[in-house]
Amino acid sequence: MSEDEEDYMSDKFLAGLQDVRPSLVQDRGKKRAIKVQAKQQEHHKRQRETAATRSNLNNERLQQDLNKPLAADNKGFQLLAKMGYKAGSGLGKQADARLEPIGITIKNDRGGLGREAAIAELTAKRQELRRAHLLHRAGIDSSEEISTEAYRKRAMLKAEERKLQYDIRRCQQTCESLDVAADVQEPDLEFFWQPKPKEKEESGSEAEQDLPEEDEELPKEELYSASEQLELLTGYLRTAYSFCYWCGTRYESGEDLETNCPGLTRDDH
Repeated sequence: MSEDEEDYMSDKFLAGLQDVRPSLVQDRGKKRAIKVQAKQQEHHKRQRETAATRSNLNNERLQQDLNKPLAADNKGFQLLAKMGYKAGSGLGKQADARLEPIGITIKNDRGGLGREAAIAELTAKRQELRRAHLLHRAGIDSSEEISTEAYRKRAMLKAEERKLQYDIRRCQQTCESLDVAADVQEPDLEFFWQPKPKEKEESGSEAEQDLPEEDEELPKEELYSASEQLELLTGYLRTAYSFCYWCGTRYESGEDLETNCPGLTRDDH
């Protein structure tokens, strides 16, 4: 270490550091400034609370005065009475005229006059967009009229379909791994294993392109619904490998499976 550098272990180096811990203020002037600032903040807080309370009391008192009918000794009531007005009758020439004067709404905040209407419009727009988003997720056209019960039913069916697809993918992974371990080259049914990505093939001859539609066969997995595919997969795993997908366990034998497994479906577990 050179002579120009200060030793960070010396008292001289430590004395030059500033103590920034707020609870260890040693200077009397700083202590007094902190106390004065705290008192000012407390005073301003009490002033705001007092002003808000006073404003609420004045507004309540004003509303109570506005709700009271005019007394007979009121100058305005006396002028109306001279012009033929009677208490309880309409204000005007027609018999079905207004019985009460136009009410007023007291504004306590400092927002603009059109702010409340803008906020209400924004809230309605957000609710409309949220409803359209939920209908889109449930596979329902937003222009279609649908009841709450029908929407819940559609959403429940969608959730069940997603759950079925998830279970099918997990069963396919398990089935493929067990088949490969047992040296099985091809699945018994095409949907027992996860589908492989199809490679792009060049177009064949014109004769192959013009094959009649009667000769084309549908893939085997399209013959079964999602629930039927899951049932076949879980049954195959139980029979071939004594594996219960719902338990997540491969049992030692079929007898052990029948003894310890609660059942064949998710509800049984």
